[in-house]
Amino acid sequence: MVTNDFVIADYLLDNSNCTIIHTGGAVCRENRSCVGEAAATMLRSLMIDQAFISASSWSVRGISTPAEDKVTVKRAIASASRQRVLVCDATKYGQVATWLALPLSEFDQIITDDGLPESASRALVKQDLSLLVAKNE
Repeated sequence: MVTNDFVIADYLLDNSNCTIIHTGGAVCRENRSCVGEAAATMLRSLMIDQAFISASSWSVRGISTPAEDKVTVKRAIASASRQRVLVCDATKYGQVATWLALPLSEFDQIITDDGLPESASRALVKQDLSLLVAKNE
């Protein structure tokens, strides 16, 4: 398991027996994760089967972030991975931040919740994107 996120690493330490690789790099206190070129360099040295990538904002155009140092990490994980899955809740759809990190065409699948507007679902499917919608309970 590879992550740049301290919360995920901490959870896995307490609840699994898997091997954990943390990217290291500059610490983003707000998100409790590592960002920047050091983290990206670590990711580029790996061969990853499946990546689950999140974003603070996404739209039909792609995922975006307000922080430039997160772009290199997202691009590095995408290029190091055989399969890329975007995991993003519907409340973040339609929001746009300053930096375009990855176009949606880079993802093999998108997982979101059923709060996504029907018009957005149609637009994503029209782009031939694989969309998996989780039901809110």
